[in-house]
Amino acid sequence: MNIKETFINSVTLKMQPTLDCHDLSILQNALSDLLADYDLTPRRDLPSTDVADNIEILKHFLTAKKIEGLSQNTLKLYLYHINKFFNYSRQDIKTADTNDIRRYLGHLGIKGSNSYVDDARRILNSFFTFCENEEYIIRNPCRKISRIKQEKKMEKPYSDMEIELLREACVTLREKALVSFLLSTGCRRDEVRKIRVADIDFGERSVLIHGKGGKDRVVYFSAKCELCLKDYLKSRAIKSSSEYLFCSERKPYGQLSNGGLARIAKGIGRRANVGNVHLHRFRKWFGTHMADRGVLLQDLKEMMGHSKLDTTNTYYVYANTDRIRTAHKRNAV
Repeated sequence: MNIKETFINSVTLKMQPTLDCHDLSILQNALSDLLADYDLTPRRDLPSTDVADNIEILKHFLTAKKIEGLSQNTLKLYLYHINKFFNYSRQDIKTADTNDIRRYLGHLGIKGSNSYVDDARRILNSFFTFCENEEYIIRNPCRKISRIKQEKKMEKPYSDMEIELLREACVTLREKALVSFLLSTGCRRDEVRKIRVADIDFGERSVLIHGKGGKDRVVYFSAKCELCLKDYLKSRAIKSSSEYLFCSERKPYGQLSNGGLARIAKGIGRRANVGNVHLHRFRKWFGTHMADRGVLLQDLKEMMGHSKLDTTNTYYVYANTDRIRTAHKRNAV
C-alpha cells in the first residue's frame, strides 16, 4: 500500500462513525481524485509538546555548547534567555514561529537597549538553528529576523589625570598591584579572578591567561607592575599561601568573586573622586591607549584576547579627540 492509499484509508477510518457506507465511498473517490496530481511524503518525526521533552532538548543544546567551549557564565546566559522567551510566549519549541519571536523582542525593547535585545535574538537564533540541525523542528523561525542595529555609545576611557588619581588613591599593596596589573595588561574581570601565582613568569614579565571559551593566551606587564606584584605577594606571604594572585583576605583565602573585585575598584574610585570606576573601563583604557600609540590592529586583537578583528576595531579603536584637534590645526586652510 502506497502513502496516498494509507492516507485515504486513514481518513475513511476516522469518518466511519459519522458517515454511512455510501458517503464513505464518495469521500474515498473524492480524495483519490483530489490527490491524483500531488505527491505525499510522511512528515518528519518531531518531538512531542510534552514539557519533559522540551527540557531534554534544551539540555542537549547546552551540552553541545559546552563541548564547543562556552564558559559556564555564557551557558547560564543562554539558559536564562531561552527560558525567558518560552515563559513569555508560552509556546512550545515545536510550535514557536517568527512572529512569536518578534513579539518577544519587541517586548524586550520597551525597557532594554538594542544591544540587550540583539543578544537575546542571537541566542534564540543559535538555539533554533541547533533544533533545526538536529531535526527537532522543520525550520529555524528566527532566521528571518535581521540583526538589530545597536546604539553606538562611546564610553570614554580614563584621562591621563584620572589614571594618576586612581594610582595615588590606592591604599593597600593589593590595590596598588590590582590597578597596576589592569592598566598594564587590559585583562577581563573573570581572567583576573582566575590568575594563579603559578601562572606568572617574572623572568619574562608575563602571565598565562585562561580566557573566554577556554582560549589561553600570554599577556605581558611592565616593570612598574612587576614591583607592585612582588611587594603585594611578599606582604601576603605571612598570612596567606593562596594559589590565586588576587585572593580573598579572609580564610581560606580563596578566589575573589566578581563582586569582591568590583568593590575594590569602586572604593579606589571614591577615594580618587573619579566617577564610573569599574574593571572593564581599565580594559577600555588599555585598548585605546595601545591603539593611540600605533599598535597594529592584529597585534591588539591578540593582546585583548578577541576571536574576531571586528571586535577590536569596533570597541577599542576610535577617533581620538585630541588627535583630531591636532591634525585639524596642522592641516586646515
